Amino acid sequence: MSWENDAPLVPLRALANPLRIRIVSLLTGAPMSATEVAEELGIAHGSASYHLRRLTAAGFLRRADGAPGAGSGAAAGGAARRGQPPRRYEYDPDSARRLDRSGDAGPLLEALFTDLRRRAAAGRQVTSADAEVWLPRETWAEVCALTERAVRLVHDKAGPPRTGDGVHVSFTAMLLELGGRPGESGAPRGAPGGERG
Repeated sequence: MSWENDAPLVPLRALANPLRIRIVSLLTGAPMSATEVAEELGIAHGSASYHLRRLTAAGFLRRADGAPGAGSGAAAGGAARRGQPPRRYEYDPDSARRLDRSGDAGPLLEALFTDLRRRAAAGRQVTSADAEVWLPRETWAEVCALTERAVRLVHDKAGPPRTGDGVHVSFTAMLLELGGRPGESGAPRGAPGGERG
């Protein structure tokens, strides 16, 4: 069964675009319309609308419950033209649990790396770390749990852009359990090579 036919898995490939990564991140903090997304990201309204529809169809986003214009069907399609509030979208936190990780992650990693370059050029680094080490199994489990807690905290506390005393931040977490023996890259096929900077 394909994801287009209402399969429960969310296709990872639908996120393999730097702009879509930015949109999903933006909508983690607050529901927004295509117009608001376009203004915040400095893109054309048509582009924002297209990517919002694709991300919603893929399962990363959902219509905002209770938000203005949250109706469905043809009546909601032209709502903004008839003086009604536009459709608003929000990140679906359940999508992370339903990700289909069976395909090639290479395109998603490339999109993520492209967006990380943009973020690094635009921001002031507060902290960063990199390690490829061997850890005791119980220490690795603790690291995974702490990282999951940090990810949940960031998602739970994310707010609308440019409000209150909010700080615009970038948070990326990637924990990899590498297989193989010392000297092997451990990089999955299609992922960037094992070079380190």
